[in-house]
Amino acid sequence: MKHGMRLGDYLDLEWFLEKDRVLEAEAILDRDRGIGLAAQALSVPAERQASFWLERRREAEEGGVPSSSLRSILIILRLVLGLGGFLAGVSLVRALLLYSGVEPVNVSVFLLLAVLPQAGLCFLGAGLLVLRGLRRKEFGIPLRPLFDLFWRRPGGLSPQAGFVRALFLCRGRPVRMLGWESLRLAHLGGLCLALGSLAGMTVSVAVTDLAFGWQSTLQVGAQGMHSLVSALAAPWSWLPAQWGMTPTLTQIEGSRIILKDGMQALASADLAAWWPFLCMCLLVYALLPRLVLLLGAHWMLRRVEGELAHPDLGRIVDRMRSPLLGSARMGEAPSSPLPLDGQSAPEALRASGQAQEGVGCVLLLPPELVDRIDEERLLDLTVRVCGYPAHRIIPATLDPQDVRQALDECADFDWIGGHERFVALIEAWQPPIRENLQALKLLGQEEKRGRSLVLVLCGRPSGKDWLTAPDEDSREAWNDAVARLAPLRVDIFGASS
Repeated sequence: MKHGMRLGDYLDLEWFLEKDRVLEAEAILDRDRGIGLAAQALSVPAERQASFWLERRREAEEGGVPSSSLRSILIILRLVLGLGGFLAGVSLVRALLLYSGVEPVNVSVFLLLAVLPQAGLCFLGAGLLVLRGLRRKEFGIPLRPLFDLFWRRPGGLSPQAGFVRALFLCRGRPVRMLGWESLRLAHLGGLCLALGSLAGMTVSVAVTDLAFGWQSTLQVGAQGMHSLVSALAAPWSWLPAQWGMTPTLTQIEGSRIILKDGMQALASADLAAWWPFLCMCLLVYALLPRLVLLLGAHWMLRRVEGELAHPDLGRIVDRMRSPLLGSARMGEAPSSPLPLDGQSAPEALRASGQAQEGVGCVLLLPPELVDRIDEERLLDLTVRVCGYPAHRIIPATLDPQDVRQALDECADFDWIGGHERFVALIEAWQPPIRENLQALKLLGQEEKRGRSLVLVLCGRPSGKDWLTAPDEDSREAWNDAVARLAPLRVDIFGASS
């Protein structure tokens, strides 16, 4: 599911990721690795592993998921808009075709009320699509600063509130899909309205005796009306004249209503010559444009879905593939020692991560810890938390300036799977400050191809061991501080986990 996420899939993914915020990173890693082992046992292709993860999470979910609610809502809306639009079209035309035998149906009123509004709405919809295509700007959510102020307040949120927050603060990705889905529904209603209008027109002509005429207070002669009719009939002017799709000048003259003369002077053939023209107007100016707009909205929705790659999919797949070094969990046999073949342990770990071409992950290490922790332990640490040994260890403090330099240094890297992975080792006994959070926010922002950010918290050094477990107070302080960066998702591990 690297590409091609439907709106329901996106909503479910956001829902599960928000529910994961209350879990420990180790528990999430164990669960996803278990799903990865099941995918491996079933020989699930690599491109379908994220879909497999989503299916397993849905099966394990006790309550309903957003995609089920969305599916029910869309079915109801389609029925309401489709049936309602069709009945509204039939009712509109039937009201305009009321004919008592005294006064014929006014063609001008019919065009003004039944054809012109539908054609105008189609033209407006096409114009908005053209303007949207010319702008080529990222979708912006109105009043987003207000949402930022409300949702980023200190304090934890329930998974439901966090789910809503993620939808509003993730650069409008689901809102874009929802917008195209809503537009598709609107065009479906418009299509059914046009279809109902055309159906009502044809059925009324078939089962009733209708007469059509035209009149005007203005000094408009038959020649002027003929010019207007010829202009409207231009799209089907290539059809044979014998079909009678356009009234002739003689028929237009014979169907002009003059109140003082009444209907006695009008020929029945001329009064009946208008209905094919009116049907063609409904077909060409209402039904077909709305059908094109519906297909265009459907195509744009599928295009947006096809281009969408959720930034957290790479993180999920990495957890599914990560080896569990150390203790065996989730029924997995302990990992066998890496073959050294005369290489040092760090070189062997690097070789295992470079079996695939590209960069697996980058480790940001506090400068004061350089040369104090064995490289083998650092590589083993990155493999356990993100599935790849560190391709490069960059000395950097958790400061915005240092983070920018590190990102610039990694800008030209060819990342495995096109997904960036950064692991930051943090001395958790030092409390988080504003500059630290700004640096983490900068380090975790990557919307186009996705970026995983993993924090590994270590405690105070014990003798010569600088990679110790953090105490609970320090871990809780960093967890609370990082939670304020939502909707940014960061995995947090302890150094000894």
